[in-house]
Amino acid sequence: MGEGERMAGNAKEMRRGTKAAETGTKEKEYGILSNYWYLYKGFFQHSRWNILFVSMIFVCSIASTYVRPYISKTTVTLVMERATVGRLVGTLALLELGYYLLWQTRQIGDKLLNTPGLKYQHVLEERALSKICSTAYSDLEDPDYKRKIERAQHLYLHWDRDASECIGRSLNLLILLVRIPITSGLLFMLHPAVVAVTAAGTWLQYQVGRRPLIWEKKHRDFWQPLEMKIQYITGRVGDFSYAKDLRLYEADRWLMPKYKGLLKNRRLWKRRQLRHLAAANGVTEIIDAVQVAAVYGFLIWGVLEGRIGADDFVLYVELAMSLGSSMSQIASQLRDVKEKELSIADYRRMMDMPDSRRGEPGKAPELPGGTAPEITFSHVCFAYPGASEDTLKDVDVRIRPGEKVALVGLNGAGKTTMIKLLCGMYEPTGGEILLNGQPASRWDLESWYRLFSVVFQDIGVLPATIAENVACCGPEKLDRERVRDCLEQAGLRELVESLPRGTDTYLRKELFKEGVNLSGGETQKLLLARAIYKEAPILVLDEPTAALDAIAENRMYLRYSELTEGRTSLFISHRLSSTRFCDRILMLEGGRIVEQGSHEELMEKKGVYYQLFQIQSHYYQNDRAEDFTSQMDPAGEVSSYVSE
Repeated sequence: MGEGERMAGNAKEMRRGTKAAETGTKEKEYGILSNYWYLYKGFFQHSRWNILFVSMIFVCSIASTYVRPYISKTTVTLVMERATVGRLVGTLALLELGYYLLWQTRQIGDKLLNTPGLKYQHVLEERALSKICSTAYSDLEDPDYKRKIERAQHLYLHWDRDASECIGRSLNLLILLVRIPITSGLLFMLHPAVVAVTAAGTWLQYQVGRRPLIWEKKHRDFWQPLEMKIQYITGRVGDFSYAKDLRLYEADRWLMPKYKGLLKNRRLWKRRQLRHLAAANGVTEIIDAVQVAAVYGFLIWGVLEGRIGADDFVLYVELAMSLGSSMSQIASQLRDVKEKELSIADYRRMMDMPDSRRGEPGKAPELPGGTAPEITFSHVCFAYPGASEDTLKDVDVRIRPGEKVALVGLNGAGKTTMIKLLCGMYEPTGGEILLNGQPASRWDLESWYRLFSVVFQDIGVLPATIAENVACCGPEKLDRERVRDCLEQAGLRELVESLPRGTDTYLRKELFKEGVNLSGGETQKLLLARAIYKEAPILVLDEPTAALDAIAENRMYLRYSELTEGRTSLFISHRLSSTRFCDRILMLEGGRIVEQGSHEELMEKKGVYYQLFQIQSHYYQNDRAEDFTSQMDPAGEVSSYVSE
């Protein structure tokens, strides 16, 4: 298993094990009132018009609730009084017009609320992305952190289903909470038992209705990983970079059954969820039927006793039905409000997650004249929590200012881990790293990052122009002449200038109509140009020639001294022939530096480096090349050579 895989597998334990053990605290819980206050506070802050629109919805909804029953009562009253047709029509027309205006004002408020709501959606998304961009690298490799990000994104990515629903449902709930006491007061004059029966039925409906939500909160961790895997496969199948492998290796033949299996398991959980919901709805309907029957019984009894006239009967029926409906809606709205509130809690949980990055100790130490610093690994150890042993073990080495150092070793020796520790991606679990004798703890991470120009072996470009990719800034700030010089040094200028738009050509043709996709070697040259542009005092090259052909690789090595002039540079490569360009070579094995020295010195020692170099150069030696045939077994040849 490689270093990255080990790290990904143990990242969850790293955060839970170290942070939980250090703080001794449980994950913060967020109350429903606190969550909605958080949502509405930002909603009103980012658009004052929202206050007006919400007020329009609230006032008109309350008023229209009582205008409709009054229209019914007035109609019966006028008929009983044998009013003229003109009076009847005129009165009803005015009342209906008022009701229509109230209803339309409510609808307008709903529509006007959408545009400012979209702005707030983008604000929430921007905050989340800023949080992700500024958090520690090690956190982003933590599966638990990734799961929190996935949940938090629901609030703004599924705006109509989550955040917008949170606002709409909570506003409806508030309207119901105002309507219920008013309607209850009017019905209390009829008989207190009407209100009591309605309230009791609503309480029972709420208790029954909340059971599915409790079950969902208890079991959502079971289907959340399924949804993440389903979305991951869906995204990769549609990713252009995976298209060739999927076709050439017919990966769909084994990938799609896995995908179908995930979908089947997700449907099983969904069916269980729907069964709980259906059972709750069935019981709720029974309670509602009993409640309506009881209310009608009181009203009919009042008519038979002569205490209620025909017009009042119509009024009380509509008020009773309105109260019953409001109370029934209270149960469902409370359930929905609590259900939708989970998205707010998930969002806040991610935004409030502690950052494991180095703190802000104050002003960072200055390097004299911007010169390259001396780097010291002082007995540095690093272990991924849960691993049986350290990945790096007592690494103790000093790299002189301006020195060119190569890190070599087999896969899993600790080379990339050592580089990531130096660049501030991880923190040592033992020992410390120093620059010019100053410990890393004295630097804030932003200042520390500015010291490094790095080309990692993971190839990735930004969906922007070539110039913006090199300069890592907007077009208004980049130095175009400097961009061209960096492309020249990286060996990419001729290709870029042959493009119709030159350095203004967009990368990722999947996203841009006139965009282009660079080859692996061209992308590595682009990333090298980016590292040159930054002009940081420390240059780190992690397998920078892995995607280059032999000629391009040789040209880069010839340019290596020029690229690293005046800088401290570290160079990782599996091709030991490239290490001749370095002042010193550090040979790592099992997380330790087992040998160090120049190429000539290590070859004279005839140790681990010498043996590895001989194995790599075995098939390029003249005395063996003549004997090489396609029938030879490379593994057997290397094995026999080493035994000799």
